Amino acid sequence: MDRNRPTIGISAYRLPVDFSHWRGVDSVLVPSGYVDGVERAGGLPVVLPPLAERPHELVAAVDGLVLVGGADVNPAVYGREPHPEALAFSDLRDRAELALLREALDRDLPVLGICRGMQLMNVAAGGDLHQHIPEITPDPHTHRGPPGTWTRHHVSITPGCRLADLLGERAEVVSAHHQAPELVGSGLRVSAVAPDGTIEALEWPGRRFALGVLWHPEEDPQGGAPLFRALVEHARERAGRQGAAAR
Repeated sequence: MDRNRPTIGISAYRLPVDFSHWRGVDSVLVPSGYVDGVERAGGLPVVLPPLAERPHELVAAVDGLVLVGGADVNPAVYGREPHPEALAFSDLRDRAELALLREALDRDLPVLGICRGMQLMNVAAGGDLHQHIPEITPDPHTHRGPPGTWTRHHVSITPGCRLADLLGERAEVVSAHHQAPELVGSGLRVSAVAPDGTIEALEWPGRRFALGVLWHPEEDPQGGAPLFRALVEHARERAGRQGAAAR
């Protein structure tokens, strides 16, 4: 295997999908933007199915991990009752992705969490979520527009953090979410906020690479590229060290 092209696992989910004359086919899928982002950055993208009981086997097969966006995390995972606007839970997906994340962190695998993936990072560290931030922001359309659309807004990035090294101290991002971290999990650092104070990025200082963003870099090939490149570069370095140790 070419260690200059590290294998990056991308978490996928199960949904009923229509194909031609077939309806409601139970499918494992992920939007192609994540695959494209990894490939453009020089990684080999591999889609990981939601297998809650076998995370060690999946993580052992990859050099880095992307946790993708999607449906809300079930609030029961972080000890809350569901808000009326918190919908479309998948307990299988929650269990599978939390298991993937914890296994990856145990192995110090590079991790990039995107939107829901960033929220899962916070939950895994003992944090929780605002379940419907349009109720607490002066401009509810900042973070999520009409269904099926993306919004753009700026974030301020904490000087001196890993994210600032990649994007500078201000960035315009592509967004579509209605939840965000409230209580920040143990050991995590807030590395970006929106103008309304919403937490937009978290990272684990001291780890090889563990960064979560609430926005969608896979929908912004130019602006999102530094995040995918950083993930792939850290995965490449890790793979190279492991290969040298095995020789």
